Amino acid sequence: MFHIMPRIFASLPLTSLLIGTAGQPAFLVAPPALTALYVLLRDRFIRQRVGQSAWPSDGFARHVLVDDLGRLICMTLLGLPLFFAGHALRAMLLTA
Repeated sequence: MFHIMPRIFASLPLTSLLIGTAGQPAFLVAPPALTALYVLLRDRFIRQRVGQSAWPSDGFARHVLVDDLGRLICMTLLGLPLFFAGHALRAMLLTA
């Protein structure tokens, strides 16, 4: 469960570049939205497994959620300039 998130976060800027190269700005919302859905479902799964245990376990679940959402925001903001770079690359290739 914790091994897949670094791969997902690493792929977000690449998908922004590919979406920019494809010239489809409407699809720019899909990867962060799907990642947020996965993060929220994973948080629910972690909290169900914690059950009625002590507060530190619930604190760990909160820490994981906040950390993942913070990284998601950073990767989404990093993807915007890459989208425009992909869009400029597309325009350059189409005019050549």
